[in-house]
Formats: sequence, C-alpha cells, structure tokens
Amino acid sequence: MNKLPPLVLPKVEFNREFSFSDADFERIRKLIYKEAGISLNPSKKDMVYGRLVRRIRELKLATFAAYVDYLESVAGKREFEQFVNALTTNLTFFFREEHHFPILADHLKQRAAAGASELSIWCAASSTGEEPYSLAITALEAFPHGSKPAISIIATDLDTSVLETGRKGIYPEDKIARLPPGHAHKYFDKLPDGNYQAKAVLRNMITFQRLNLIENNWALRKQFDAIFCRNVMIYFDRDTQFAVLKKFAPLLKPDGLLFVGHSENFYFASDYFQLRGKTVYQHAPKK
Repeated sequence: MNKLPPLVLPKVEFNREFSFSDADFERIRKLIYKEAGISLNPSKKDMVYGRLVRRIRELKLATFAAYVDYLESVAGKREFEQFVNALTTNLTFFFREEHHFPILADHLKQRAAAGASELSIWCAASSTGEEPYSLAITALEAFPHGSKPAISIIATDLDTSVLETGRKGIYPEDKIARLPPGHAHKYFDKLPDGNYQAKAVLRNMITFQRLNLIENNWALRKQFDAIFCRNVMIYFDRDTQFAVLKKFAPLLKPDGLLFVGHSENFYFASDYFQLRGKTVYQHAPKK
C-alpha cells in the first residue's frame, strides 16, 4: 500500500494594511520595556499590530517604522502616552480574586482596634477603577456601625485613559452585576442612560493619579496599611519585579500587607517580603 506524501502547508503571509517587520516589532519591544517595564513575548507581534494600527491611521503615517521613528523624535514625546496606553492590558472587574477582601477587612479592623485613627491603602495598578472601588466598599463594610477611622485610597496606573474612567466611577450594568448582592443599590446610583455611578462616599475616598512603577521616584510621601499590586508584575522580568518590590518595602507599614496576583510568586525577594497566606505578603523579619 502506497503511503501518501507528507502534507506540506504553504507559509501564510498576512496582507497587512501597514508594513510591520520583525525589526519594527523589536524596536517597539525595546521602547515599551524602557518606558513601562513591560517585557513583550515574541509571540505578541500580532497583538502589537492590532493595538497600534489605530494610532498609525490617526497620525496618517505609512508604516510602523515611521511610527517608531516618530515616537523616538522630539515631536513624538506626546504620542508616548498613547503608545503606552495602547499596549497596556486592563482586564479587571469588581472583587476580582475575592479571597483577598475578607483578609483586608480583618486587617483593617485589627489596625483600628490597635488604635489607628487613619487607614490608608495603595492600589498600585488600578486600571479602570473596579479594584479601588472594591477596596473602598470592603473598608466601609468592615465598619458598619458607629465611628470608623478615616480611610483613604491612592489608586495609580500608568494608563491615563483608564484613570479618567476610574475618577468618573461610571460602569455599565454588566460590570455592576459582578458586585455582591445588595452592593449595587447601596454603593451605586443608576443613571438615566442605564449605567451606574459610584456614590460620592466611595469617590471621595479615592485619589486617582498617574504613576509608573518602573520610575525611580514615586510621588508618594506616606506609608500604607496595605498595598494591592495584582496581575501587573507578570508583565515584568525578574529584575524589574525585584526593583519594584524593593521600593514597596519602605512604603508599607511594619505590620502592613502586600496583596499580589494569583499567578505571582516573589520568593526571590525574601529579604524584603515573606508569604503570609495565599498571595498575601508581609515584611520579612529583620536579620
């Protein structure tokens, strides 16, 4: 019986609207790493094309090479913000990784019982605001009766467009549906267009501001009872992760907690932090 010859599929070349070479992709990888610490896998070439092609159309450029040239020019400095916004991932929803919130509530109550009159939280990758609003709700629910300590939340992100969404606190109904039962009515107002806006009591607790985690100098001048930095450092290489964690250490109060994402493990930073529970860290004992 004769065997069929092996099937050889022709290499498929996609017809792109704009020329996008491997060299163009490599230049973009270096730029986003330098600016945001994001380490793009070589497999992300198609994703990068899809994210940036709209910028090239809007700027009326002919190729990706021309776009990168523009980014590297003096005139292109303002475009860098759009460039970073396009390449950052902002998947989030209310009470994501829900096991963290009861831990936070207990931690805040313990701090208040110990005499703390002010409690502060830093949400270091706030995206469109669902996470800091979840933190604010958790803090309010932790003190349902009588007086409570003053609670403030700093919400930072590299992407300026998502920060503006967070400041407004307006979300569609499908986002609000993820809230625990009763929380939508208690903490959000339904708007005439069918969207929902966080009540003033939540919005007044949160300050949204831009911050780049890989910059040397952060505009933060206080220590925090808790820091949430979840599902962002998976995009950083090990050296960048370590540098960020090292800078977190002095900003976290001695008995503070660091909350990280479900797939993040920072065993290599054991001089600064030790694992306390499921993706929750505390300061390492001083040696």
